[in-house]
Amino acid sequence: MEAFGSTDFRDDLMKITVPALVLHGDADATVPFEGSGQRTHATLPGSDLHVIAEGPHGCNVSYPEEWNQALITSLNK
Repeated sequence: MEAFGSTDFRDDLMKITVPALVLHGDADATVPFEGSGQRTHATLPGSDLHVIAEGPHGCNVSYPEEWNQALITSLNK
C-alpha cells in the first residue's frame, strides 16, 4: 500500500508496448478519473478507453456486465 500511495509510476507507462485498455468509473472518489484513468489513456499511445458512467471505485464489482463486455470487446480486437 505504501508503494501504491507514494510511488510515481508514470515513467513505467512509457515501457508498455502491448495493446492497453483503460477501464475507469467516472464517479470514482478514491482515484478520480481525471487524475488517473484519463491521464493514463492520454499517456498510452493507441490505448482504448472505456468509462463507466456513475462507476465508483471498484466498478468492476458494481458494474460487472459493462466491465466484462468492455474487456471482451477489447480482447477481440
